[in-house]
Amino acid sequence: MKTVDRILATSDLHGQNKRFLDLIGKADYNSDQDLLIVCGDLIDRGNENLDCLATCEVLQKKGAIILKGNHEQFLEKSIIEMLTTDTWRERPSNDLYNWIHHNGGREMYEEIKNLSSEKLSHILRFVQRLPAYFVVGKYIFSHAGANSQKPVEVNTEDELVWMKKEFPWCPAYPDKILIFGHTPTWLLHGSNTVKDKKKAKVWYDKVNKDKICVDCGGIFGGRLAAIELPTYLEFYN
Repeated sequence: MKTVDRILATSDLHGQNKRFLDLIGKADYNSDQDLLIVCGDLIDRGNENLDCLATCEVLQKKGAIILKGNHEQFLEKSIIEMLTTDTWRERPSNDLYNWIHHNGGREMYEEIKNLSSEKLSHILRFVQRLPAYFVVGKYIFSHAGANSQKPVEVNTEDELVWMKKEFPWCPAYPDKILIFGHTPTWLLHGSNTVKDKKKAKVWYDKVNKDKICVDCGGIFGGRLAAIELPTYLEFYN
């Protein structure tokens, strides 16, 4: 990996491409000097999903680390169904139906439902190749934490993109700090009661001192957030 001046981590873009670009602009991100890590959930709920994927693909080619979230997992399963069945429009599977109607996928589905098989296949390959975690120095990055009862490298994809209820309360890994998203910070223990989601902040585990959440609920009325490491400088949009 290239030598970098700093690490910049964010998560849960949820199809907010312009907002994401504004955020890394505020952070003065430089792909030649910085390591950008996006901790998953690039898509769904927002209205710029394909743009967000395209931006992340460009950034990945410039050295950024783009991780898989549970919404990329939804997308992967849905595109496979769209490419391998002839009945997905009239008789979608429960997985496809639930993604569209209950799990935030309606906007993304509208953007991809009429794409060619070639374009769908391209998106599928991009999503399938996304790693579920990344480690650099003392930092571990994933979308939704990990099952810290076993080494991060033997966690299943589900353990890394879906959060166990007990995770925020449990120690993570000795001498490591786990940076994640998935859950808006106002829902995590020790958070002050959030009356104005637009003021949501990055969450630090003050008990175990080994976890940081950078999902400030941007798609739910909060903010997109990024954290600079090792300075812990925060950026919001």
